[in-house]
Amino acid sequence: MKTFDIAFIGLGAAAMSLASRLAQGHWSGSAVFIEPADTQRNDRTWCGWGPSDHPFQDQLTRTWTQWAVSHADTSIIRHSAQTPYQMLTAGALRERSKALIDQRDDWQCLSARALKNADRTANGWQLHLDDQSSVHAHWVMDARAPTLNLKRPWLWQSFIGVEVKAKGFSDNDTVRLMDFIDDDTPLVSFIYELPINAEQRLIEFTRFTPERADENRLREALQAHLSARGISPEQILREESGHLPMAPIKPYCQAQWMRIGTAGGSMRPATGYAFHNIQRWANACANALLAGNTPIPPRRSGLMDWLDGIFLESLWQSNHPPAKTFMRLFERTPASALCRFLMSQARFSDVCRVLLALPKRTMIKAAFRYHQHNDS
Repeated sequence: MKTFDIAFIGLGAAAMSLASRLAQGHWSGSAVFIEPADTQRNDRTWCGWGPSDHPFQDQLTRTWTQWAVSHADTSIIRHSAQTPYQMLTAGALRERSKALIDQRDDWQCLSARALKNADRTANGWQLHLDDQSSVHAHWVMDARAPTLNLKRPWLWQSFIGVEVKAKGFSDNDTVRLMDFIDDDTPLVSFIYELPINAEQRLIEFTRFTPERADENRLREALQAHLSARGISPEQILREESGHLPMAPIKPYCQAQWMRIGTAGGSMRPATGYAFHNIQRWANACANALLAGNTPIPPRRSGLMDWLDGIFLESLWQSNHPPAKTFMRLFERTPASALCRFLMSQARFSDVCRVLLALPKRTMIKAAFRYHQHNDS
């Protein structure tokens, strides 16, 4: 049975981000990557506002300087050359990361294998896989999705999206962040659209809901939207879907077992953005390992969690539709300030601008209800 310094459970954004930094820094430790699915799959898209210093800058699919939110006949378009919106695909990151892993004789990727159970040892963990094999690791970095039962005000962000290729698209520089749809499902439904080029789009149907949305209903809603635009199933290149927990997940690091990525608390509750937070953690963790220290877990901001809780509670208020709240936020907050806030890089002045942009009576009521929930 082989022993490794680190075992990564899941080859997702967090594992790839840390591994890439360790490879570039010529870390002397050994590593094993346990991934139950095909490592070549392209089933995720990561976006967010830059600039961001990470090893995948040359893998960016595209960047945009304009984005919009819309509802009915109203559209708010914002622009910032200093904080471009960036797109990365899982396929590009996995290709780069797999190449770095393959260059190391003491790194190993075990694909199509999953962790079955684990036993604590005197200096790490013995990991038993579903193919009856076992490995030993001094540290475990676990990126498996957490099992959660979310309660108000926290929500699920459920989505299903397709990348389509069709003639007739305009090659523009505007990302459609949220095109709100009025339907009978709580709490928010919208279309998210990335114009990749003149013939390609990533189009997603997304819902913020108290429970995980039914995937079949999401697919039906997306297909209806595509059909209304004259897009046929034959024009679909690939599909992606997921359920993101919009909740403050506490970091976990005990007995040389650490949760990373979404499971470790890197996701921003009010937005679902995680990639840039993962990059900041990967920088800090890689620096610690390269200096010969133990790895460090992701960190959370208590202030941001508090603000996110109040904001999400406001979406439950029936007297102020969620679409109206988002539209007002994007309209009244300077673009760069809002981008920094959404990426968890807000200055004090950015937080003030965001708070001033939101409906005061609704937010005060939400704050009162949020503290009621927390105290009960």
